[in-house]
Amino acid sequence: MKIIKNKDISWIDISKPTREDIEFVAKQHKFHPIILDELLHTSTRSRVEAHDQYLYLTYHLPVYDPVMKTSRKAEIDFLITKNKVITVHYEELEPINNFLRNASNNPHFKETSMDNTGKLVYTLIEEIINFSMRQLRHIEENVTGLTKELFSGKEDAMLRKISYVKRDILDYTMISRPQEILLNSLEVAGNKFWGEDMDAYLSDLIGDQLKVIQHLESYQETVESLEETNSQLLNAKTNSVMQKFNILAFLTIPAVIVIQLFAVNSFSDLFGEKSLKVFLLSLIIVFVITIISLIIFRKKRWL
Repeated sequence: MKIIKNKDISWIDISKPTREDIEFVAKQHKFHPIILDELLHTSTRSRVEAHDQYLYLTYHLPVYDPVMKTSRKAEIDFLITKNKVITVHYEELEPINNFLRNASNNPHFKETSMDNTGKLVYTLIEEIINFSMRQLRHIEENVTGLTKELFSGKEDAMLRKISYVKRDILDYTMISRPQEILLNSLEVAGNKFWGEDMDAYLSDLIGDQLKVIQHLESYQETVESLEETNSQLLNAKTNSVMQKFNILAFLTIPAVIVIQLFAVNSFSDLFGEKSLKVFLLSLIIVFVITIISLIIFRKKRWL
């Protein structure tokens, strides 16, 4: 647990909360028992709850998992009163650590960001959104990598890589989209709780979150275009291979006919002692037909 104060404003940050931590929170204000109980575990959905003397906010942010090669959901809970902001999270998070470092080492940052609890919440969520924008870099790098590899002739490998990137974008979007709705709800509740002076700050958060969504949509469109182009290249390669097999099958037809003829006894009886000469002549004819066919196919660029 970490506590930072500026005049009458306090920020209490709790990582990996225990029952003792929740008991400490309970002494800070008359929070609802159900909310206090929820702080011991993660929540499935983002939401804003406005109570008479405080706001309860559950915010989810995407964190990239390099092992799973996709983004997973992390959570920060906010309990907000007129003079305190309590944040609860269940793992170490970069945006919280960044804010803590700035507030501890930069007096001007501390003074401006902790002028009131509204400014404090704004600065914390702004740091979270900036972190989300930075998290988009790995998606951008993956999309750029796919673009460079598109015409490398490795269409099968590309399919797998495209699938990983599409899943990452989908997971990221599923985490980020609800936060847009949450911030709209926070704007309404925040204007009532802090007054209209906070409206510009809360609107700014909505605009910044919208930028995240717009980037995701752009990456989604790009990956879908890459997938379509890669599928066309793969189909073209498959058709080319099948065409070659068909041509090769056609070239074997003369040889198959000759072999089948010599398999018939009546054919040998018909030519008698000359059957060997006829067989050799047939082989020569087959060879000549095959060579001529190959020359024609090469000129037609079928091979």
